[in-house]
Amino acid sequence: MRFEHTGLPSPISAEQTAAAAALIRKYSLYAMGCGLIPAPIIDMLAVTALEVRMIQDLSKVYQFQFPRKLVVYKIVLSLLGSIAPVYFSNKLKSGVKALPGVGLIAASGLLAAVNGASVYAVGKVFMRHFESGGTFLSSDNAVIRRFFNESYAEGKQLLPALASPA
Repeated sequence: MRFEHTGLPSPISAEQTAAAAALIRKYSLYAMGCGLIPAPIIDMLAVTALEVRMIQDLSKVYQFQFPRKLVVYKIVLSLLGSIAPVYFSNKLKSGVKALPGVGLIAASGLLAAVNGASVYAVGKVFMRHFESGGTFLSSDNAVIRRFFNESYAEGKQLLPALASPA
């Protein structure tokens, strides 16, 4: 399998879309589990590591070379510039865990949902980016932010059902 990409959109197969959606669900559920990590900084680092690994796996599905520079620049710059208000405020909510007593208990359930929905939204953003031939993250920040917010809301609705035992 070659991971070179010309930047021109190529036909996306149903199998690629299904594989990408499955990866996003898998990593989102893993991120929900990170909400149970009692150390606030460790849970943020774990979720960030899951996001990077998910982007790497998505790049393989769409036969893109792993976008190292894109991960560094676009996650740092684009997410900061376009998605930061939602993305990082949700990540920082893990600081609630540091509150004595009920902080950990109250935060764990909330953070499971927040972590899962955040990873879901990041996955959907990169899925859209790869399916666009690598151009979506070049869009206007308002377009990216709106898509992230819509995907975040979708993740909040979808993931609790996926996480509950059948």
